[in-house]
Amino acid sequence: MAEQEKEQTLAERFRVLDSRRQYRVDVARKCASLTIPSVLPPRDWTENQVLPQPYSSIASRGVTAMASRMLSALMPLNDSPFFKFSLKNGAEPTPEIKSYLETLSYQVYNKIVNNNLREMVFQALQHLIVVGDVLVMMDDDFNLRNLRIDHYVVQRNVSGQLIELIHLEHYPIDPDDLSYTQTSSVISKPGYKTIYCQYELEEDEKTWKARKEDEDGNLFMEGEYSVLPTIPLRWYSIIGENYGRSHCEDNLGDLISLENYTQAHIEGMAASSTFWIGVDPSGLTEIDDISSATNGTFIPARTNDIFCLSPAQTLSPQISSTSAAVSEMRREVAEAFLMTSGAIPSGDRVTATAVRMIGSELETVLGGAFSAIARDLMEPIVKRAVFIMLNNGDMDERMYEQFFEKDGTLSVEIVTGLQALSRDSDLQKLMQMGEMVRNLPPQALQTFRWDSYSRALISSLGFDPRMWVKSEEEVTQQQQMMQQQMMQQQAQQKTGAALTDGVINTAAAAAEQDLQQTGGQGIAQMAQQLGIDPQQIAQQLGGQV
Repeated sequence: MAEQEKEQTLAERFRVLDSRRQYRVDVARKCASLTIPSVLPPRDWTENQVLPQPYSSIASRGVTAMASRMLSALMPLNDSPFFKFSLKNGAEPTPEIKSYLETLSYQVYNKIVNNNLREMVFQALQHLIVVGDVLVMMDDDFNLRNLRIDHYVVQRNVSGQLIELIHLEHYPIDPDDLSYTQTSSVISKPGYKTIYCQYELEEDEKTWKARKEDEDGNLFMEGEYSVLPTIPLRWYSIIGENYGRSHCEDNLGDLISLENYTQAHIEGMAASSTFWIGVDPSGLTEIDDISSATNGTFIPARTNDIFCLSPAQTLSPQISSTSAAVSEMRREVAEAFLMTSGAIPSGDRVTATAVRMIGSELETVLGGAFSAIARDLMEPIVKRAVFIMLNNGDMDERMYEQFFEKDGTLSVEIVTGLQALSRDSDLQKLMQMGEMVRNLPPQALQTFRWDSYSRALISSLGFDPRMWVKSEEEVTQQQQMMQQQMMQQQAQQKTGAALTDGVINTAAAAAEQDLQQTGGQGIAQMAQQLGIDPQQIAQQLGGQV
């Protein structure tokens, strides 16, 4: 059996693995049809066909809102890296190493954030929420692109580790003719050559064997990778399964109910809005007189002969019950997708504490999924960026051993997490903390970390703390400079006082001599020349002047 699998071409291997997961793809397409159909179009769909549109848009808005909220938590808009480099042994690095690692993290962050990182991460989050799986690829120019689930297949071991991946690539046959014609397959496209790209984990679990073939099994490329350019992601991982489960699949019952109720509500309102004008066939009023008369003219008619036919009154109870069901399901779906505005109850007795409790409860929905995505998506992106920078010579080549060797000392740590989901309320909490700290006794104020508080406060506003908060080294240098200035001022004051005393003593001796010779006539003129008050000379002479 193993030899038979080895003889398979990559195209045959892809079709075999694809046939084993058709149920998963069908469920994913059902979830996409109820939320955002463009995430995973129906089978045999082409660009020239219209996508199915759901009756309710609340699920689509929920997916967009959840993806946006997760994106802001993974990549905050404060120009600070969402990761940091730390020591694998957990020890605290020295100030010099810490400063170097911080500078290195900003260098890597500036390299990847200037491309389409945010856009592709947002699209990947949408795929994960709706479908449950997505393949993220980082090219050598740091650009990212996403492949939907029907363009790749994976194999994982029992622990969930990736051991095989095959994805599709399409290369134009004629670069001057890029015309796209209608086709009913995601595998083949007229005008393009389909290439099957396979990555297999070697037995040493350190390198990946890469192989690319065309549809006929002709070798296109062969080599090895130490860091994969592909990142297969899952929303929820199930033990023993190759693919994940999406958030929409977990709430598929609510989505189907909302869709059915919304469809019934819309059709009921459309039916209740119809009406007809009835005329008694045995009456005196003629239908032709009514239908041919213009508005405002006189016609021969009797009131009892003319009446209005409409199912509005008959359908009113059904429409009311359907409307209540739609409102209930919209609220349930809004809670499932963290749309807190739809989950907050209406009424005069709704307090701010109740609103905060609802928001805190909703954030726990993303507990396990968010942590897994932050680890499985952002960390490989950073490692891939470091690997590309090392190959391009943008970093010291010795850093390769520290990052990728088994005995390396550095690791990537994602600093954004579940707490970042409540970033909107961080500022309010920090302000409350500041008010509480001001009421603490002086002994407790001395132990409070004001520098950490100021950094957290500025970060919650979306600014870079480095532009506003002084480092410990800067504060120490300023304190030393102030001490030196105070010491210089004190020394100058002492020197000035000593010089003044010497001048007064000298002037007093000359004044005493002048007092004996001329009776003190030249004392005032001598004091004026020296810039001294004559009274000081008089005090020195004991009041003889």
